[in-house]
Amino acid sequence: MYVSVIPEHATGKHLMQYVTSTRKGKKTKKTTEETIGYVEDFLDRYDDPVAHFKAEAKRITAERKAQQKTIGVELQPDARLPFDPDTHSFSREFNIGHAAISQVFHTLDLHTFFDRRRIKLDVQFNLTAVMKLLIYERILAPASKRATWKSRRRYFDKMDFNLNAVYQTLSHINPWTDDLIAHLHAKMVELYDRDTTLMYYDVTNYYFEIDEADDFRIRGICKEHRPLPIVQMGLFMDEQGFPVSFDLFPGNVNDCLTFEAMSEHARTLFEAKHLIFVADKAMLTGNNIADVILHHNGYVFSKSVRGGTKKLKQAVRDPHGYLRFAEDGKLIAPGDNETAVWSKYKILDEQKPTYVTNTDGKRVASSGVGHYQIIYWSRAYDKRAKAQRLEAVEHALDASSRQSKEVIDSNYGKNKYLMTMVYDPQTKKYTDNYKAKTEFDAAKLEEDESFDGFYVIETNVTGLRPFVDARGHETGELEPAFATPHRWLKEEGMLQLNRPIGPLDIITMYHGLWKIEQSFRVTKSELDARPVFLSLEDRIHSHFLTCFIALLILRILEHELDHEFSTEQIGTSLNQANVAEITGATYMTLQYDEVQKALKEKMGIPFGMNVYSRAAIKKMIAETKKNRKR
Repeated sequence: MYVSVIPEHATGKHLMQYVTSTRKGKKTKKTTEETIGYVEDFLDRYDDPVAHFKAEAKRITAERKAQQKTIGVELQPDARLPFDPDTHSFSREFNIGHAAISQVFHTLDLHTFFDRRRIKLDVQFNLTAVMKLLIYERILAPASKRATWKSRRRYFDKMDFNLNAVYQTLSHINPWTDDLIAHLHAKMVELYDRDTTLMYYDVTNYYFEIDEADDFRIRGICKEHRPLPIVQMGLFMDEQGFPVSFDLFPGNVNDCLTFEAMSEHARTLFEAKHLIFVADKAMLTGNNIADVILHHNGYVFSKSVRGGTKKLKQAVRDPHGYLRFAEDGKLIAPGDNETAVWSKYKILDEQKPTYVTNTDGKRVASSGVGHYQIIYWSRAYDKRAKAQRLEAVEHALDASSRQSKEVIDSNYGKNKYLMTMVYDPQTKKYTDNYKAKTEFDAAKLEEDESFDGFYVIETNVTGLRPFVDARGHETGELEPAFATPHRWLKEEGMLQLNRPIGPLDIITMYHGLWKIEQSFRVTKSELDARPVFLSLEDRIHSHFLTCFIALLILRILEHELDHEFSTEQIGTSLNQANVAEITGATYMTLQYDEVQKALKEKMGIPFGMNVYSRAAIKKMIAETKKNRKR
């Protein structure tokens, strides 16, 4: 490789390029590898820019030749292998996949965050290195803290600390949680133009393999139906699918009761104004809506049709008023009954009070809450509802007509479609002294099926509205735009956006909620965040903080790879990106795949070399520690 200097007559400048030449037969092919820039632009940095870059070209060429040299290896069959004193085993295998994680870690300036706080602690170990290990292993091979510590020697980062340092680190970082989340938010705004106007919220829980509960790890409604103590986690996510913030709650706290604390936390931490909270039906309570409106925010919450008012159910079943859409998203014309309907919606004009809890703990009706409701149906949701019900129906049919000693009073599983027939054969009447048998409740099944595919979205978010003349007629024009992105309509209790907002826009907002559900699946599967084996509350919080950071890094890698690969594919690939030591300073690649190839092309990480020198690997890791601006 050499430096080519090309004079530009139009500008009077001299353009430098790295060029390689290859001979094919009698012909020589020249390829421009990289455009360096103009000589004149480097005069303030180098006395002789051309000489400097020629030296660089010579150095790079020498490194490439060294990589291409044939390596001879001598093996001694009778040589005794040494044992690792921690793992009591021997391995020639080392991981280089962590280079991708390291690059994001440093791009987010996490090393600076931890280093600045570490110097104020009286510790004899590198806390930042411990955090790296915890995050590397959480993404690549999640395990207990002891197993994580034992795996530290498979990385090329320096990690010479004992197991106690891992537990001490978990205690030290917990008080920094809010500062760290604020730091990450600022970096995400800088790097990815994060907009937290739209905030998705959901709650899940994580179980502990312990017999006795305490004040924090408490038995509650476990989403995995395990009879074990749990903790609740609330998570906010932005519109791009990046996690924003989280918090933990005792296991017996109801999902809906986490919202007020989390929304207040978000408003304070990010100094945000006029947020739009998107959540499922678990958050649709009077207190939560009142909290949103009190702070001049917007909400997009779903709610169940089956638990709705009589008027709502009638409106759902009434076929009139729906706008119908085909598979390609086009509106189906009225009267067209041939085109298959893939989705439909209509607006429900239902004035209803919002019930909130007053200072005496009583639920009272509150007026002045502006909102409207959208009844929505989709073919995909309809199919999913029927598939989810199928097993319960089959079990109910199997259990019907059997003798029972107890009245069926459960509304879950197969019991939802069973009713107890109580009959005294002597008096031929229903009585308290009975022999009972269960019967399949066909009416209940029919009612449930009539609501398949439907749900309701309630919101107080609106947009620029049609202009109305003095006679109350719409003119066809929109009301004038205003100066800010959004404003609060005090009289209506609604948040107005500075653009037209229709029902489909609200539906689209709500549909983004699936990303946060997917994030929970990632934490529970790829990141293996549960079960949790820690017992101290501060360390439990810190465990989930490392899971939060790991999730953010995985999502960033997914974003950098243009969502061509799932987080599972990325984590698996990086865990398998290993090299085997051939000699003390030479390593051979064991696995190379499409994910690593994409990371090389899009993030510049040199995966895929047949053989690496130790110096080349060290350089690769060092390069990831240079802050990259996008």
